[in-house]
Amino acid sequence: MTFVFVHGLTSNSFYWTPVVRELALLGHRSLPVDLPGHGLDAPIPVSYQTRDIAAFTAGPSPMAAITVQDNVAHVIDVVQRVRRHGPVVLVGHSLGGITIGLVGNAIPEAIYRIVYLSAFCPSTAEAPSAMALSQTPEAMKDVPTPNSDHSLFLGMEPVSRGLIRFDLRSADIEALEDFRLTNMPEATLEQMLPVINYGMQPEDGAQTSFADARVDADTWGRIPRSYIRLTRDNVISAALTTK
Repeated sequence: MTFVFVHGLTSNSFYWTPVVRELALLGHRSLPVDLPGHGLDAPIPVSYQTRDIAAFTAGPSPMAAITVQDNVAHVIDVVQRVRRHGPVVLVGHSLGGITIGLVGNAIPEAIYRIVYLSAFCPSTAEAPSAMALSQTPEAMKDVPTPNSDHSLFLGMEPVSRGLIRFDLRSADIEALEDFRLTNMPEATLEQMLPVINYGMQPEDGAQTSFADARVDADTWGRIPRSYIRLTRDNVISAALTTK
């Protein structure tokens, strides 16, 4: 059996390193995937490296052209190749749930089990996308309100440029603390910094967040599946994952 891991927004395969390590120690195969434009293929602008945040925020990016279909095709290729060695368990975290659901729609026969780790799984016409789900009442249930005066979030431009950007190298301690409380409330600031510096990247395409990604009962619905709900997740609340 092989576990194939799909990361979420502005993340990459390094995010899964602790999980892959533990699985290896238990004798299990696993393969963390870098979606297109992520990991070592991430376009990190010089303006971001030199801390010219105004230029970074205003500049174009190849990430804007990446579609959810690109992500799905990439993961389908990985699953089809690795299944030669045995059953595949496909795991998605957060926005990665969008990709694994659509992969399940396309190749249900290739997946032994699909696992949603605090991940989006759109299934209704009322909320067909990750963005639509994030705007439902369940999305904000028992979730702290971010401090808008101090944020790492630089903006989302889904229509004009199709980009989502963060200043992960910010020196604003209050912004970092706000990010920690929202994303890693159980961790200290010192524990969070390696995660955002190695497992995240400053920009991502917005198309996956807005794409119609409803799962299909006739295909995806045939796959055995599990839902892991993280009760302290402030991005995808437990109430939202039960929707």
